[in-house]
Amino acid sequence: MKAATKIAQAVGAWPQYEFACDRSNVFNEGYMSVPIASALSAIYRGEIRSEYRHPVLAPAMVGRGRRPEVDFAVVSNFPDVSCVLESKWVGKHATKAEDILWDLLRLELIAHHSKAPAFFLLAGRRKHIDSFFRSRKFTGEPTSQGKYRPLLKIEGGLGGGNIRVDSPNSDRKNIFSSLLRDFSETSFPSQITTSSAQFYPIECPMYQYRVYVWAVLAPTGMPRFQPKNNRHYQFKEARK
Repeated sequence: MKAATKIAQAVGAWPQYEFACDRSNVFNEGYMSVPIASALSAIYRGEIRSEYRHPVLAPAMVGRGRRPEVDFAVVSNFPDVSCVLESKWVGKHATKAEDILWDLLRLELIAHHSKAPAFFLLAGRRKHIDSFFRSRKFTGEPTSQGKYRPLLKIEGGLGGGNIRVDSPNSDRKNIFSSLLRDFSETSFPSQITTSSAQFYPIECPMYQYRVYVWAVLAPTGMPRFQPKNNRHYQFKEARK
């Protein structure tokens, strides 16, 4: 069974069980830590670390502020990682596109440099997730040809799976500018590439909970760039 499928099934079964036990009132992103850690441990057989310091971005960051991390890392031979995962909980309040894009970028950098599998997990009540998938924050604004470029590829979705970073759509340019400003000399992918979504449960009423999982890929030969050398990201001065 593919890792993304197994993670989706293992983590997706957890809110079903907890819902049946009348504990859905405490659901949030942190509440998913137990099934995520258990699934990763079963698949990769390594030590599970949470809020693991990012091996590429943390050393590159200067000045004050918390160093970038990833939600979960499987560490078999410290400091090397054998898998990383970022998770997001979708609730009543809209999930921010910039938060997801930053998760995807951090995962891609590890997948590229460490050759470790990287996964993005999205969980929540189905009606909230479906609403987010229909929102402009997820689909982006339509192009001049009337096409949409969703953040992630979903079943029945319009496109998705590839997000330009070196030449972003106008509605995402400011988002990427903010995300990349502190890392203008770091090498980023020209585009973010993800797999199709794996989700569980398949049959899911709107009031129930569903988990989606995507693999974040680092294709061989993907062009890379430094924001400081890109015309879209001509930062006047680096943040201190």
